[in-house]
Amino acid sequence: MKQTNRRLSLAAIAAAAMLAMAGSNEAVAADKAAAAPQPNIVHILADDLGWQDLACYYRALHGKDSIYETPNLDRLARDGRRFMQAYSPAPTCSPSRAAYMAGQWTTHTGVVHVMGGLPPRAYNEGFAAINPFYPARLDMTTPTIARVLKNAGYQTAHIAKWHLGGRSNGYPAPVDYGFDLGWFGNVRGTPYNDPELWDMNDKKTADFNGLWAVMKPNRITGFPDSHQPTERYALDEDDDDRPFDSVVNLVVRWMDKTKDQGQPMFVNFCPFFVHGPISARDRKRLEHYCQKMGLPFPTDPGRINDKTQGQVNPYYAAMIDALDWQVGKVIKFLETTDDPRNPGHKLIDNTYIIFSSDNGGCTGLPITDGKDKGKSEAVADNSPLRGGKQTVFEGGIRIPFIVRGPGVPADSVCDTPVSLIDLFPTFMALAGGSRPVGLDLDGCNILPLFHGADQPARFADGRARDTLYWHYPIVIPASSIIRKGGWKLILNHAPEQNNMPPVQLFQLYNEDGGVSDLGETKDLAEANPSKRDELLADLKSWLARYDAPMPYKNAGKTSKPLPHADQVPAILKRGSTGDRVQVEFETGPGKAKVVEARFIYTANGSDLLREGSGAEEWFEAPAILRDGVATATAAPGMTHGIFCLRDENNFLITSEPLGVEVRGESAAKGVKDGYAYRPGLVALIRCADSAARNAKVAGLNAGALAKEMEAARKVVAQPVEEASYAAAIRNLRRAIRALSVPEARLPELNQFESAKW
Repeated sequence: MKQTNRRLSLAAIAAAAMLAMAGSNEAVAADKAAAAPQPNIVHILADDLGWQDLACYYRALHGKDSIYETPNLDRLARDGRRFMQAYSPAPTCSPSRAAYMAGQWTTHTGVVHVMGGLPPRAYNEGFAAINPFYPARLDMTTPTIARVLKNAGYQTAHIAKWHLGGRSNGYPAPVDYGFDLGWFGNVRGTPYNDPELWDMNDKKTADFNGLWAVMKPNRITGFPDSHQPTERYALDEDDDDRPFDSVVNLVVRWMDKTKDQGQPMFVNFCPFFVHGPISARDRKRLEHYCQKMGLPFPTDPGRINDKTQGQVNPYYAAMIDALDWQVGKVIKFLETTDDPRNPGHKLIDNTYIIFSSDNGGCTGLPITDGKDKGKSEAVADNSPLRGGKQTVFEGGIRIPFIVRGPGVPADSVCDTPVSLIDLFPTFMALAGGSRPVGLDLDGCNILPLFHGADQPARFADGRARDTLYWHYPIVIPASSIIRKGGWKLILNHAPEQNNMPPVQLFQLYNEDGGVSDLGETKDLAEANPSKRDELLADLKSWLARYDAPMPYKNAGKTSKPLPHADQVPAILKRGSTGDRVQVEFETGPGKAKVVEARFIYTANGSDLLREGSGAEEWFEAPAILRDGVATATAAPGMTHGIFCLRDENNFLITSEPLGVEVRGESAAKGVKDGYAYRPGLVALIRCADSAARNAKVAGLNAGALAKEMEAARKVVAQPVEEASYAAAIRNLRRAIRALSVPEARLPELNQFESAKW
């Protein structure tokens, strides 16, 4: 991804943010607001919650009550503002969460789906399309909401689901992106990094998953029935026999501790609800929803209802109920707790609560136990929207979005389209500062919309936004989306795989704002070619601007022959000289032209460089394409690398065969060459040479570094052998990182935090 020049250094961001605190340009009106201290910000980001899973949304859409009961979220809407056209940046969680945290499109962050950081391989030999390479993590140098708010004087906490760090041992964790309290806390073996709040010996409160934890041996066993206060899920008689939940308990305890520190709070509370597995630890609520749906209490953990349409799953209903209860616990604390920074007021008086979801509702999931094991059961009902999670239709990207806070009109509705990426600039405005100079955000400050304006969202330069974009190049959908005004166009990058039209055009809303086709039932691509071509050109321009990763066609065995597969160039030769690696490929008559080269690599492709549950993770490095040859420079410490070439017909050619994807298996172990070890060690020795020179200038003792450099030079002169080369890489990298020199801070040398790094 071509991102480096778009990012500021953390030091620059910190300096810019501090300078920017001079005052806001927003007309949030009010002497009263101006007199109040910086407001607290609580963002509750639910997981897989559908657009109409909230009773207040369902009621507004259907004119009747829903099966699900969400009294706390309904009250939040009555006391605040409900957004009817709010969107997630992607139809799955990781890209949405990374985009929200960075205030950028997924094409800008590079994170386009979950579980990235792996070489591009077909799911199986029959697939016609292959996912592009994409990173597993948000770049650690990215300015984040947490960093900017922390620089503005906020205490910051991320609690519960993260899912935008890397593949290895929970690193990088929230604290690595600027949070004071965070998941895994960047302390190996410690889920949270505040010993005052997280005592590993207290099995009741130190329960990372809380009520969402998987029930064992299945979902109709393990219901709590004890009122003993020390029990893990003890029932609370004063709270309608609700089971204790360690997750929301931690949220409340952190706010209670932080309120007395004289600083505003930013809480990024990300419940695990209502992501699968679909189960309900609260027996009382499960019984309640079984009764509402006219179903007997289950005696088998399989499917409980054969209906597939509507709100038909009592397990899912109980999970939504639990999520609503968590929200209620947060609101109750804010409403009943005095605000030390604002005497005479409760915390709620100076707190903005934002509730949203990371993507649309998941419409179906496989059953894990019982008579229906392996079969699918209905989950969310997104109607009248089409599709759900992992689709590019409205059901996959439209989300509930509610705001309550100072100046937010009660019981109001906003129909302006907004996105989670808008929260970054909006939170900056709430903090009281203008936009730091050079900060590259794609979102808009929607604080005026919070405060009741019914107008387009506006960029920092005052331009009205009329267009939203999405890029989800992942098989099966493998599509990009543009929504402009009431129109939506879907560009399908893999029609050979998903059998969907190459381009689809829908009119969601009429010119007057009235609903036209929310269900995306009428494809107008052929009937309205001028609008189709206008939106298609705009979308392609946006994709090109960010060098968006595109899916490949599979040059291997597929279920049906693909045109031009016989023109795919073959690999002729691989080789390396020092830290320079290259691959030669066929050119000339009868062979398609290679138009793109990417080089991906891993620095932990050996078990000797990983530990515990750490997983192999791959990154991208620059590659040069010229005259039938692709070249790249090995990253310092690289253990394995692969060239990914694209020909003019979009077929993938790799520098050596990779086979199909096998989850959990090392990709590095599956390659025969992989430019293994030597180029990466040579690059690391060059890095060490530079570090030694800088250490000398700084007057530092580099004796340990010199010793490891000598040992590494002896190893690199020998034939490649995993144990000796991995040890040399590990030891030399440690010696560089031990010194206060610029090389010690290189991203390539800091991709992981573990005993072996």
